[in-house]
Amino acid sequence: MNTISPVARKLHAPVVAAQLSARGRTWRLLLGLLVGLAAFLLAPPNFKLGARLMLAWDGYVVSALAMSWHLMAHADLGFIRRSARALDPHKNWTLMSVLLVLGSVASLGAVLLLLHGLDDLAYQQRLQYVLLSVGSVVGSWFLLHTLFTLRYAHLYFCEDPDRPGHERGGFRFAGAPPCSYWDFAYLASGIAITAQTSDVLITTKTMRRLVMLHSLLSFAYNTTVLALGINILSALL
Repeated sequence: MNTISPVARKLHAPVVAAQLSARGRTWRLLLGLLVGLAAFLLAPPNFKLGARLMLAWDGYVVSALAMSWHLMAHADLGFIRRSARALDPHKNWTLMSVLLVLGSVASLGAVLLLLHGLDDLAYQQRLQYVLLSVGSVVGSWFLLHTLFTLRYAHLYFCEDPDRPGHERGGFRFAGAPPCSYWDFAYLASGIAITAQTSDVLITTKTMRRLVMLHSLLSFAYNTTVLALGINILSALL
């Protein structure tokens, strides 16, 4: 006989959801690491260590993006609300964002090192390195802004007791309020491309700081990508 009352079950549901979500994130992380390891081991024999590490990073990025966007594409409004309310709005965000930014910076640095000295390689291997570099830059760009997409949705729907009522939400969308991750992907993509918002109004101090950080990272990343693009073109000519 089930002795758990409906009230207790309701109170316990966020804890269960948080545990399941944490377990799901752990499995997704392990799967991404396994894909990266497989890419490292299956790299062509003529690849240097730096190229193998970059290929491993690309494998992890592709798997992380595939799993994240599959989840986001099939999530309804109820799922987004439950996920935001079940998870701590601050826990692991700083560590995760720092690691991702460091990983993106490291991948850009590896691209610069990889492109250095391409003149000494055969044309086929040079083309392989260039394609690998382009994939690393593009993948890291998408991963960075996917992280901010999830973060915006999380903060918008979470019910943090430490935040005053007037600081809940943080965005005012034109027309209908957001009902899926695509609305926040629209917001994040605008910041990613132009380093500013379009028709979305920022209404809280927390979101202003987050959008400012996102805009600065976007500007720095886009500027670096432009410089890398010039180097890649010169390497192929």
